[in-house]
Amino acid sequence: MVYRSSNPALAPQYFQGGLTTEKMTLDGTVNKTLTLLALVAVGAMFSFSIVAQNPALGSLIMIGAGIGGFVMALVIMFSRPNNPQILMSMYAILEGLFIGGFSYMIENYYLGGGEGIILQALVGTVAVFVTMLAVYKFGLIKPTEKFVLVVSSMAGAIMILYLFNFILMLFGTTVPFLHSSGPFGIGISILFITVAALFLIVDFGMIENGVKYGAPKNMEWYGAFGLVLTLVWLYIEMLKLVAKLRD
Repeated sequence: MVYRSSNPALAPQYFQGGLTTEKMTLDGTVNKTLTLLALVAVGAMFSFSIVAQNPALGSLIMIGAGIGGFVMALVIMFSRPNNPQILMSMYAILEGLFIGGFSYMIENYYLGGGEGIILQALVGTVAVFVTMLAVYKFGLIKPTEKFVLVVSSMAGAIMILYLFNFILMLFGTTVPFLHSSGPFGIGISILFITVAALFLIVDFGMIENGVKYGAPKNMEWYGAFGLVLTLVWLYIEMLKLVAKLRD
């Protein structure tokens, strides 16, 4: 069975084996995932330190890195280079810069100096990742086509909601309760985290399928890229939830 992923970086057609003698491996995918995550961490720490010294740069870094990371992700997804490591490394650094600025802004402006929420969000993200990996390995949830369809629909609805909220922000308003710290706002964050966690199940299945069916070696980078996309989203949603709970 070939799994379909709602993560465009892990589309099944890109995991079909070719004539290349080198094939995708699980160890290779893990190593490349760790490499990209390390670059995200470096970018985040650099951005956080810069914004801490000059808070006025926070919005500029967030907007620039956010747009740059989004554009870079689109370039990677649609151009599908055979040697994507440079583009993906650039994407990881840009995402790190965005996360660092965003984390500082949430911690110091949203909460007025809520110390510890970044660490709590990181711990929460790792906990969700480990839990979903265990759930997948023990076969408690399987990425069937019906499962993927449901996850894709929910994720699509969330993306549309975020896009609509961004448009409203241009007119000085936002979607009601989306960023509130009340019960409804907290419930929304928990729902978004749940969907991001389910993305991990689908991505695990696609990566395992790529290894099983002999996908080309360069697909290790795409598998890593897909996981990083999901983990970055998961961290952002986790940070929002912790901030709401601490507000």
